[in-house]
Amino acid sequence: MMESLRKHVKGWLGMVIIVGISLSFALVGLQSYTGDGTEQPVAEVADRKIYQSDVNNAYQQRVSQLKEQYADQYSPDLFSEEALRNESLNQLVQEQLILHTVDSDGYEISDQAVLKVISELEAFQTNGQFDKSLYEQLLRAKGLTSAGFVQQVKVGLIRDQFVRGIVDTTLVDDSEINDFYRLNNQVRDVEYITLPLESKTKLVSVTDDELQKNYLQNEHLYKTPEQVSVEYVELNLANLMADVNPSEEELRVFYESEKQSFTAEGRRRASHILFDAPSGTPEKESEEKRKLAEEVLLKIQSGEDFTVLAKQYSDDIGSAKQGGDLGIINKGMMDDVFEKTLSELTVDQSSEVVQTPFGFHIIKLTELEESTVKSFDAAKDEIELSYKQKIAGEQFYQMSERLAELSFENPDSLAPVVDELGLKINQQVLFGKDQGEGVAANDKVRHAAFTEDFLAGNNSEVVEVESEHLIVMHLIEHKPASTLAFEDVKDAVELAVRQYKAGVELKKEAEGLLKEVLATKSLQAVAKSKGLTVSVAGPITRNDKTAPPAVIRDAFSMSHPEDEEPSFKMSFIANGDIAIVGLNKITDGDKASIDDKSRESFKKFLERLKGEVSLAASLANLSVDADVKFTNQPQ
Repeated sequence: MMESLRKHVKGWLGMVIIVGISLSFALVGLQSYTGDGTEQPVAEVADRKIYQSDVNNAYQQRVSQLKEQYADQYSPDLFSEEALRNESLNQLVQEQLILHTVDSDGYEISDQAVLKVISELEAFQTNGQFDKSLYEQLLRAKGLTSAGFVQQVKVGLIRDQFVRGIVDTTLVDDSEINDFYRLNNQVRDVEYITLPLESKTKLVSVTDDELQKNYLQNEHLYKTPEQVSVEYVELNLANLMADVNPSEEELRVFYESEKQSFTAEGRRRASHILFDAPSGTPEKESEEKRKLAEEVLLKIQSGEDFTVLAKQYSDDIGSAKQGGDLGIINKGMMDDVFEKTLSELTVDQSSEVVQTPFGFHIIKLTELEESTVKSFDAAKDEIELSYKQKIAGEQFYQMSERLAELSFENPDSLAPVVDELGLKINQQVLFGKDQGEGVAANDKVRHAAFTEDFLAGNNSEVVEVESEHLIVMHLIEHKPASTLAFEDVKDAVELAVRQYKAGVELKKEAEGLLKEVLATKSLQAVAKSKGLTVSVAGPITRNDKTAPPAVIRDAFSMSHPEDEEPSFKMSFIANGDIAIVGLNKITDGDKASIDDKSRESFKKFLERLKGEVSLAASLANLSVDADVKFTNQPQ
């Protein structure tokens, strides 16, 4: 069916479906209270402004992506919040640069293309077919209007059109593929001596003056983070559903009223012949089209082949090539007049001439599969779940609106919320900006708890912890960041000083050792004279795990050995140790071993890589033309 839809989503049909799904939804649920509109932007791209709330949303989306990517191994400690927020801001600036450019340069995308993308999104499909009811339900759950969503898709497609215009036009030749394979599959023979930091740390001496000086110079390292404890109320759809206990009679009444929801819709396959006369067509021209349609109808009624006539007369170019075939038509895809006419036809029957906003049609029903309804007993669990979702959902959205209103109108207390909505006040012990437990494990909660307005004693904004799960917080205690007393961190200060002094001595020793190695051209000989052990990593690749990452990284940055004599380099390992690395031999990847499949894969990779570099360069130039300004750093 989807292949058929791809063929026919053109012209009038595209507009039919756009009209069919472009409904106005009332924005039900969470209301936004964002103050008086005086918020200052954190960045400006030409006349486009980026606000802190935009950065917050982008940051939350990035964190969600990382959580999905790392699953059980995700931890907030793995990533710097500041770095992620700056990354999010930069991404938003890039997006606005692109949108500014496509607006200025007149990029356009057709409604048909927008429709095609929407109709093919799996999220809006049931059994591989566009499901209008599901579409409406999902948009409503996200607080979106169909028109707004269609516009978002359109903007996204235009953006991708610009990006693809740069990324997809880069070319890669065989020499680049050969060089890539040669370097990427290079093997290097490596050995190294390790000088451990720990061997020096215990031997160095430190004074109280050194400790005091380090403490004063690095007070920022010895601080307790800013923390808050909060009380909060939560509104959760799942909890509301658990309190709904319908009787069988209520379920049966619900089943009868919502029977359509438990009905597998019949499938109708249709063909048509379109005589193009959209709304606004001059009357004379429209009448000529109608007369032609009537003439073709007479040909059909006299026994001429519908398929042949569609190819000859239909103005719908996409379906005409297929003899008028439109594929499977689901409810909501077509104009109401079209659907009503189709529903009244029997298989192989053709309609009279009918008029829609797109012109005159002769419609033929070519296939029919009747609708089937699940019995009450067969669908009882599904009915109960739907009933609970409906009852609790209505209650949730009503309460969520009132929750937002009450918490905003009574900013100094959660008591009015509790009194009217019957919610329970919970408490969360001290937590910081970067991590917390319980409800504070959620990034959105932590961000809301450290806003200026909240710390001033006002209720938080309504925080959507997850879909249909909201909380509002009130401050119990705020503990500003504070510097720990010297005596409390003396051991940590002493360790830091020892490691620093040991590192200085270790580097001197390593520099002396490297001079000896360079003079003798033998790592083995120097190691033996010093009583040190040489670690032989052997032939390693760039992704090898047999040596410390710093050693492998430096080994692949070293120059080729000359005159069959090894190269040497000092490498600083993450734990403070220092290594003297010897590179004995380099063996390039053999281009003759590249098969056709791998060559094609490398080509696509390099084209994408070069395209991204070109895109980055283009954006850098655009940032000058568009006058990008960063007015504030993201918080």
